[in-house]
Amino acid sequence: MIKKLPRKALIIDDEHEIGLLLGSQLKRLGIDNNYAPNLTDGLKLFNKYTFSIVFLDINLPDGNGLDIIQTLKEQNPASNIVVMSAYNTTEYNDKAIDLGANTFIGKPFDSTTIKKLITEYA
Repeated sequence: MIKKLPRKALIIDDEHEIGLLLGSQLKRLGIDNNYAPNLTDGLKLFNKYTFSIVFLDINLPDGNGLDIIQTLKEQNPASNIVVMSAYNTTEYNDKAIDLGANTFIGKPFDSTTIKKLITEYA
C-alpha cells in the first residue's frame, strides 16, 4: 500500500512566469510548493523533500522532462507526476503516461484544471 504524502508540490519549469502563476494558484489551494527552473535543480529538491505532486515541463534547458519520470517514480512511487507542455500532442501525452506520469496537461492551463489536479492527486 502506498502511503499518503503531505500536500506539497514541486514545479519544474524553465518559464519563471509559469512557476510563479502555478505556485500562487497552489498556495491559494493550501498546497506548499517549491520551484525549479531546470531538471538538475528539480531533482535536487525532489531528493530533499517529499512531494505529493510534481508539475514537470517537457522542454527544459538541461534536458527533456520525460527522461526523469521513471527516476521520480522509482524514488517515490507515491508522488503524482503531471507533465506539462505547450506542445499538446497525442505522442507526448502517450509517452508521458507510458513512462509513469499520472496525467498530461497542455499549456496554457487554467485554475479550474489545477484545482481538479490538486483534488485528484494532492
